[in-house]
Amino acid sequence: MNSHESALSNSMQMYLVKIKRMESEVNPVPLSLLAESLQISPVSVNEMCRKLDEMELIRYQPYKGASLSEEGNLQAEKILRRHRLWEVFLVEKLHFDYLKAHQMADDLEHATSKELADQLDEFLGCPKFNPEGKEIPAGDAAVRNIQTMKLSEMGVGFEGYYFSDDLDESIADFFSDVNLRKGERLKVLGKTSSQMIILAGDELIHISREIAEKVVIAELEANAVNDSRNIAVEKYNKERAMQGKVTEKKTLRDLKIGQSGVVVSVKGKGSIKQRMMDMGLVSGSEVKVIRVAPLGDPIEINLKGYNLSLRKSEAENIVVEIYGEDE
Repeated sequence: MNSHESALSNSMQMYLVKIKRMESEVNPVPLSLLAESLQISPVSVNEMCRKLDEMELIRYQPYKGASLSEEGNLQAEKILRRHRLWEVFLVEKLHFDYLKAHQMADDLEHATSKELADQLDEFLGCPKFNPEGKEIPAGDAAVRNIQTMKLSEMGVGFEGYYFSDDLDESIADFFSDVNLRKGERLKVLGKTSSQMIILAGDELIHISREIAEKVVIAELEANAVNDSRNIAVEKYNKERAMQGKVTEKKTLRDLKIGQSGVVVSVKGKGSIKQRMMDMGLVSGSEVKVIRVAPLGDPIEINLKGYNLSLRKSEAENIVVEIYGEDE
């Protein structure tokens, strides 16, 4: 703990964090607004700001306001990191509602050492966002280089965090209704030219590509982004091998109702092949035949928790590996 950090009272820490939060809207922060936000008299705020200015934690300009110095910003980020890590812990592990967790974190942030914050960060899996989707500042040992991309650009099987958006009020209300919040971890399950199927928590959400264009996703670190296709194949094959089962390859069209298998390859060319792959029919995907129309067309399958209808001609291009009991 450096000299500045050890010398900061709880009240000083509160001022630094409040200025940090307000700077995104107005900079420098007028003392009248700071006093109103903290519900403290202007005289007390003026006195504290002068003290923090003497400590070179803020830059105080009479009649203009206060802004954080480089050192003040560093200290504010350390406090915010502790606060938001506790919010994640209280909401995700102890199931407090966010408002209560936020209030409790106000107290816990002041009693948390760097060592404890680092341990908490590791225990939680190094989250990037708190439950409200606000970024958690990185610790001393890590520099967060957040790579972003549009949701519409994500491939099937890829994951990321809901980072920001440019949505109108009605769409934002829909996202709120289905509990799709900033900071939520998402996975793309399916993708067509007109829509995307997203897994958020336990919810399957269908959204148009037009909306997906307006949603920005923070990618997972490279070592955390898994190739789901290879993992699914490996896992499925290991399980089947342990169960002493033999394999057989067929086209998806040849599967009977109730039969399951793993996609081995997708034949065909051009837009037809691309359409099937966009829907999630890629190597390693587990599929199950749900029903077949009386004349054999279309065929309804279950893929990653949702149902798709395929033409017989499309199903002929999908090679799957099915399993049967040893004789």
